Formats: sequence, structure tokens, C-alpha cells
Amino acid sequence: MAYQELTTGQVLDRILYSLDRRLPLSVVSVGVTETHVLAQYEVYSEEQFMNHPEAHVANYSKVTRGHQHRGITFPNIEARDATLEAVENADIVGINIRVSRSGEFTRKVFDFYGIAPQFVFEAYTRRVMMISRQQKFHDMLKNRKIAIVCGYADEVKKALENQLQATLNFQITGMIKIERYEDIPRVKQEISACEFDLCLLAAGTSAVILAPYIARELGKVAFDLGQGMETLITGQIEGEEWLSTQVELAKLLEM
Repeated sequence: MAYQELTTGQVLDRILYSLDRRLPLSVVSVGVTETHVLAQYEVYSEEQFMNHPEAHVANYSKVTRGHQHRGITFPNIEARDATLEAVENADIVGINIRVSRSGEFTRKVFDFYGIAPQFVFEAYTRRVMMISRQQKFHDMLKNRKIAIVCGYADEVKKALENQLQATLNFQITGMIKIERYEDIPRVKQEISACEFDLCLLAAGTSAVILAPYIARELGKVAFDLGQGMETLITGQIEGEEWLSTQVELAKLLEM
């Protein structure tokens, strides 16, 4: 199935358009973990997905942050159905376009369900867009009320305020922590009580589920930034060495 691919700048342009006009918009990304969540019992048998390394990492990793953190355990049919509904409702969907193996599997799962996003973009650009498209990324933050949903929301708030608040005049109006899929009901309550224009999320599958809810139910702009959230703290491309083995970094910065 063919998808209309947006450049990094075009994704940010659509976010800016929606923010300036107070229109709802959800931007999510479906990576390896989210694709495996969708594949449960449909594309993959229980034996296939439970024996896959992705399920092993999800079920047994003890970390609460970073590349090895999944925030979900397998099997989880409820999460599969919620993720399917969310991806079908999302406005822009990031997939691994330049990483053939994972991208091909995502397309296979999308085709199985008949998921046909109007717009897609390379999900890995979320790790670099604050550098490669700095002006547009700053315009996205400028003079906005911003809610942050991730496990280390307090660190993101501190970093953004220290580095950019003086020049961009934004307000961090919500810091909502989330570590696991089971946190979603609480997060929905907290985000509903928050006043904001833009919600930045980094919570794996949970972010995919939450972003369309924020757009459709609350009428706001929600951007699933993923591991790019770490870049807002460090100023460095998150997982640069690993990323260079997946896709040529120079090309990623140009996208």
C-alpha cells in the first residue's frame, strides 16, 4: 500500500498550522514494539510473538527509561485493540521507512488491518528534527502552553526552561509521568485537567494511544516525540551510534 510521505519540515508545518489555528492534530509513530502489539494473535500466533526478542525485552527488562524500556508486557489484547483504534484515528503516522526489516513488518501489519494513513514520515527523524529543523521546532514551542507526558517529564521541563524559555516564552503547564500502559486512565484524567496548546509525549505504545485521544477528545495538538524527548535534555542525537547502523545519519538530517 502506498503512503504519502512527508518531510520533517512538512510534519512541523502541519503542526504549526494546527497550533496557530487551534485545530486538533495527532502525530504518532509506530515502531517495532507498537507493530508487535498490533500483530498479537492476528498477524503473529502467540508462539511467534511470545518467542520474539521484542516480547522478551518488554516482559523482562528492568529498565524504566531508554531504548530497552517498553512500558508494556505481552500478551495484551486490550492494548492491541486500543493501539489499532489509535493508529486508525491518528492524523500523521511515523514508520521506519528507511529501515527495511522493521518498516516492511509494519507495512505488512498495516496491510492486514487495512490501515491506510493519509500521511507518513520517517519515525527516526523525531530524534534529530530539533537540530535539523531547529527554527520550525522552536516556532512550535514559541509562546505555547505545553504539557509533557513521559516518565521523566520533570527533567524535560527543567531542560527546556533552562535552555529555551527566555527566548521562546513558552509555559510548561503540565508534567505528567507515565511508565506503563496501565497508567493510561490516570494520565487521561490528568491531561484533561491541564490547560495546554501542545502536548509532547514519549511513552512508546501508550503515547500512540494517548495522542489521538488528546486531539479528538480535547481538541489539542499531540506530538509523540519518542526518544527525541531525550535530545531536548542533552542536545545530542539520542542513540547516535546505534542510529548510524540503522540509517545514514546525514540523510536523516536532510529529510
